[in-house]
Amino acid sequence: MTVLDDGTGAELCLGMMAMSYPPQCGGASVVGWDWDDWTGSFTEAAGVRWGMFTLTGEYDAEAFEFTPTEVAPWHENDETTENPWGSEVDFTTPCTTPDGGWRVLDAERTSDETMNRAFERAAELPGYAASWVDRSRIPQVGSDATAEEEVAATASSPELTIVNVAVVGDTSAAEAVMREEWGGMLCVSAAERTEAELQDIAAEVTSEDSLSSGTLGVAPNGMTGQVELQVVYDDGSLQRQLDDEYGAGIVVVSSMLRSVN
Repeated sequence: MTVLDDGTGAELCLGMMAMSYPPQCGGASVVGWDWDDWTGSFTEAAGVRWGMFTLTGEYDAEAFEFTPTEVAPWHENDETTENPWGSEVDFTTPCTTPDGGWRVLDAERTSDETMNRAFERAAELPGYAASWVDRSRIPQVGSDATAEEEVAATASSPELTIVNVAVVGDTSAAEAVMREEWGGMLCVSAAERTEAELQDIAAEVTSEDSLSSGTLGVAPNGMTGQVELQVVYDDGSLQRQLDDEYGAGIVVVSSMLRSVN
């Protein structure tokens, strides 16, 4: 967890952090924090101090304060630290390998321009849930790569990209529409919920009075068919409440602060 002090007092960085220099963030005030206790464990620039720490303590939601009882500098190899934002996004392709393998069907319609048009058409499909690209077929480079190799690895490379679209309903009809624009590798898969359904759930969840003060962010995820809700702290009761309201696992709560027991 990042502790930052811009001159107005130490705070926990909860939610998004502006990656400026010095960084900017906001969150619960840290009661009794003394930077002199952590000389060598923080950075200071332009009157701002910040550092990464593992903290244990008590959180007061009403006062929006955190009182630490145990503090230690955070280390990158600290296996006790969990990612409060959940697992990394999985951009792999869910379709099985087609007959003949993954290949470009029409080179003239396999370009950045046709890919962009394909995504525009995808968003208009009945039952549209999500779309993304799988770049796993693009050769990866190591730390000793040349500048030219690094540029090649980060290029769009539409001929090596699998365009993915997920829909609720007729996947064959959706694929036919996509093929009107896109001649490259394509996977159209079945989804459980449409993007519109997930957006409606997200709007309902964030409109609840009980969430307004502790909500950090909410995002519909058409790839997983879930709504991801990020809050300052949940002891499990909020997750149970949302499971009862929407069904188990449809709204997934991620808590920045975790119970120690």
